[in-house]
Amino acid sequence: MGGGLLGPLLGGPMARAPELLWGARGLALLWWLCGCCGIWRYKTNVENYALLTTRTTIYLEYEGPSFVEWDISTLCTVTNKSSPTATLNCPVPGIHKIRPIVGNETLENVDRYFSISKHLNCFLWYVLKSSSEQSSVPSSKNDSQELILWIYDPENAEPSELNHSATSPPPNSKTLSKQFWNLGQEPVVQTYFRNTKYFATAFPELGFWKINVPAMLDDIITNIHGKAIAFQDCFVLDSPFIISRPEEPFPNNVSDNSLCSPAGSEPYIEWSACFPTTALLLSEFGTFHTNDGFITYKEIKAPSHILDFDLSHNVTDIVLTDDGILFLIMGTVYKRESNRFFKLGPEYNLPETGITGIQSRLWCSSEYPVQSGRKLSTVAIWTPSEQYLGYDGNVFIKITDTTKLKRVLDLPMAASLSIGTVCYDSRPSEVSLLMACVGCSSSRVFYLSAYNEDRDLWVLRDFSLNAPPQGFMQMEFVYSASPSMLMWNKEKIYYSYKNNTINGFVIVSGLNQTLSEVSRGSTIHQLVIDYFGNTVIKMKNNMMIFFKVEMKDAVELPEWEKKSINIVLYLNPSGNLYMLFINGSSIHREDYPLKTEMFSYIHGFQDICPYVVFKHSMDLNVYYLDMGDEVTFWAQIVYMENLGLSTDVEIYRPELLMQTTYVDYEIARGICTKNQTIKFYHKMDYSLEPNYTEALPSDITCIKHNFTTYKIPGEYLWDPTTEDLVVNYDWDKYGCLMDLHYAIPFNPDIALYDGSTFVKTVEANFILWEVHGRSDYSYNSSMKQVGCLREAQTWISMLEEHENSTLDEIWGPQNYRSCFESELGPLGDLNQLYQILNHSGYNSVIWPTEYSGIYVFRVKIVDPNFSFCDLNTIFAVRTYGIVESPNIGKVAGFSILILSIFGGILVISYFRYVKIYRALIYVDPLPSHDQQDQTRKTAHELKKDQ
Repeated sequence: MGGGLLGPLLGGPMARAPELLWGARGLALLWWLCGCCGIWRYKTNVENYALLTTRTTIYLEYEGPSFVEWDISTLCTVTNKSSPTATLNCPVPGIHKIRPIVGNETLENVDRYFSISKHLNCFLWYVLKSSSEQSSVPSSKNDSQELILWIYDPENAEPSELNHSATSPPPNSKTLSKQFWNLGQEPVVQTYFRNTKYFATAFPELGFWKINVPAMLDDIITNIHGKAIAFQDCFVLDSPFIISRPEEPFPNNVSDNSLCSPAGSEPYIEWSACFPTTALLLSEFGTFHTNDGFITYKEIKAPSHILDFDLSHNVTDIVLTDDGILFLIMGTVYKRESNRFFKLGPEYNLPETGITGIQSRLWCSSEYPVQSGRKLSTVAIWTPSEQYLGYDGNVFIKITDTTKLKRVLDLPMAASLSIGTVCYDSRPSEVSLLMACVGCSSSRVFYLSAYNEDRDLWVLRDFSLNAPPQGFMQMEFVYSASPSMLMWNKEKIYYSYKNNTINGFVIVSGLNQTLSEVSRGSTIHQLVIDYFGNTVIKMKNNMMIFFKVEMKDAVELPEWEKKSINIVLYLNPSGNLYMLFINGSSIHREDYPLKTEMFSYIHGFQDICPYVVFKHSMDLNVYYLDMGDEVTFWAQIVYMENLGLSTDVEIYRPELLMQTTYVDYEIARGICTKNQTIKFYHKMDYSLEPNYTEALPSDITCIKHNFTTYKIPGEYLWDPTTEDLVVNYDWDKYGCLMDLHYAIPFNPDIALYDGSTFVKTVEANFILWEVHGRSDYSYNSSMKQVGCLREAQTWISMLEEHENSTLDEIWGPQNYRSCFESELGPLGDLNQLYQILNHSGYNSVIWPTEYSGIYVFRVKIVDPNFSFCDLNTIFAVRTYGIVESPNIGKVAGFSILILSIFGGILVISYFRYVKIYRALIYVDPLPSHDQQDQTRKTAHELKKDQ
C-alpha cells in the first residue's frame, strides 16, 4: 500500500510536464537559473509543527534576489506583503496556497499548501528534566529522574520556552497551569511500547507538576496527555516526548586532542537505536555527544598520550554503545568509556589493524526474547575477511571468516570472497553481510548472507547484484517483517523489498534520472529511515528527496537551505526530522516539517488519495503470547468503488503461530468498506517435546529482619550429616518469610506476573524442592488418593534417572509425564506420596510436628502445555505454633545429675555432723541411779588420793 499511495499522484500531466525540460540543454539552463534563484521557508512557534490552526502564526522567509511580494490566499492575512520576512495568519480553516512572487521566475515548483484546522487544541505541555549534579557513577535501573511539566501557549510563550531553555514556568504559563489545575487537569506520562503510566504530583503554587520516571527506562518514547478539559474553548494537545537517559560523564583534560574526521569530509551522525535522544556527531571540528537530542551537547576528546594529533584527526567511523563509544581510526578500534580511553586489540580478541568497518543496531532489540543462555550482540566489526560481534562488557567474538563462509554457503572454494558492509536486520536476531565474490560468476557479484544469532544459523539470501570492479555499497534494512533493505553509493540507491521479490534503482518520479543528475551533479550525503518507512535522502548540496518504503519512485522536496550551509539530518521519532546546523564546534537544532512538506507536494497534483479511511488496532510494538493466549487485530480500509484495495499482513516465521482471518466487505453508494480481523494463537501439545524453555530471573526485595543465618539440623538433610548446616539467608534473593502454622497443610498459590503486572493465577501442575537440601517435609496425599492411573514421577525416581544432574535440571516440562494417563504394564506402587502440586488439587505440603524451621523452596511449573518459558521462582517459609516437647534423655540425665548432687550433699552433711557430735562431751541433765553411784565412787577415790 505504500507504493499505492503516492504512485497515482505522481503520474498525472503535471508530474510529466517537467520531464520535457531535462534534456542536455534544459539541464544546463536549469543549473544557470538556479544560480540566481532563491529559496523560501516557513516556521511556527510549535515544535515539530504539531499545531497548524487558525491561531497559529506562520513566519515566512524568502532568501534570494528579486523578491516582489507574497502571493497568499484571500482568506489569510500577512503583516507586510512586500517584505521577504513576513507574518502570516489564516483565520479560516481549509487549505491555503502560499508562494513568493519574484522577478526572475524559475521553473521550480515554489507553491506550498497549508492545511489549516480549527483551533480546538491551542496549548502544549512543556517538559523539563530536573537538573541534578553530575556523578561519575553510572545510573542504575533503580534510579529515577524527575520531570517537571507545565502548560504553555505557543502563541504567547516566552523565548526561553520556545528554545527549550526555560527552567521554570514564566508568569503567563504559571497562571495558565494554575487555571487548568483548578479545573482538574492532571498530566500522565504513558509509554508507547508497554503502555506504562506515570502519574503526576501537583504544585499549584509553583504552577507545575512533577512526575518521577525510571532513569534507565528502555521504553522511552512516551505520550504526555491529560484530561479533556478546555480553558477558553481550547484544549491541551497530547505531546510526544522522549525520556532522555541521564548524562554520561565524559571528562576531558586540557591536553586532550579533539576526535575529528579527515579534513573536507561530510559530517556524520549516529544515534542509539533504543535511545534516539542519545547521539554522536562526527565532523572535521570534533566529536560531540548529546543525551537530549542536541539541545545540549559536549565534545568527546582523547588523551594525547594515547592518540597523537594525526591519529585523532583521522576518525573514519563511530559507533554508540550502551557503555561507551567506539572509534575507527586507521584500521584500529578505540573505545571511550565514562572514565577511560583505550585501544581494542588482540587482548580483546580483535585485530590490531585492518578493520574496515564498525556498525551498531539501527532498530531497538531490547524486547526480543532470545533463547536461554544466548545474548544479542550490540556491535558488528569486520575486516575484508573476518567478521566479529561485540557484546556488553567488552566481549568480542569472531563468528566467521571468508573461508568458512564459502564452505557454509556452498560458494566456490577457489573464488575470492570479501566482506564489504555489515548491517543489522530489522529482525533483531539477524546480522547481514554484503559480500563481493570474484569467481562466482563471469563478473564481480554482490551476495548477501545472514547470520541468526538466536539460532546460530547461516543462510545465503536470494539476492545478487552485478557489482562494479571496485568498492562496496552502504546498506540499511527497513523496519519490516520480511527482509527489505536499501543499498546506496554516492550516486544511486538500490531497493530490495519483501525478500528481494521487488527490486530496482530509485528514480525521481517523472524524470527517469539518477539522484546525482536530479541534484545537479551532487552526491548522496545521508539517508535516514524512520519506523514508519519514511525515507529522506540528503544530497551534499542540501537538496532532499523523499520516498516511502516499498515505493519505487521518489519525489524531490522543495529546497530548504542553501548548499553552502553545513547541515546533517537527525531522526525525530515523532515523524518529522531535525536539522543540525554545524558551524565549527557550534551546533544548532531546528525542526524540518517533513509531513507538511509532503502534504504540500501531494496536494499540488490535485489528485485523490486512493483510500478515505485506514484504521487498525495494532497499538503496541510488542505483544507476548503464551500457551492458551490469543491476540486479535482488526484493520479497516474505506475507499471508492472499483479501486480494489486491501490490507496486507506480513508474518515472519508463520510456523510459530496459528492464524485465522475473517474479511467483511460492505459497499454503499459507491463507498467500499473492508474490515479484516486476524487472530493469532498457539495450539500444540508439547508433552513429548524436548526442552524449549527460557529462564526468567527472579527479582524479589523485602525488608530485612534481624537474622542473616540459620541452622538446618544435619539429620534432616537429603544426605544426613552429624554436623548442622549453617545457611546464609539472602534477603534480596529469597524475599519475605511466609509464617505458616505447622498443623495446617500448605498448598502454594502461584501467580504469573509480567514485570510488576499481574497476569493470572497458575492452575497448572508444579513441583517444589528445598534449595538447601532439607528433606523434613512431606505430602498429605498418596498417588492412589489423587487418582493416578500409574506410578507418578517422584524426586527419588528422577534422581535415579539423572544421577549426575542437579535438582534444577532433572525434572521440568521437558520430561514431565502425567500419572493420569494410563499405559500398558504394571501400575507400580501407588501408595507412594504424590509430590506434584496443583492450585485446585487436594495434595499439600505438611510440616514436622516436633519443631519449627525455615524452608527455602524453588517452585517450577512442569506442565509442558502451560508456557514456553521456564517459569520458576523462589520463596521462603517459617513454621510456627509448636510447643516443643522436652528431650526425655536430656531431662532424665539432668534429673539424675541434680539428684546425685543433692544426695551427695546429704551424705557429706551427715558424716560432717556425726564427726562434730562425737567431738562434744555429752552430759545428761537427769543421770540414772547407777550413774549417780558411779559418780559418788569416783569422787570418793579422788578425795582419798588427796
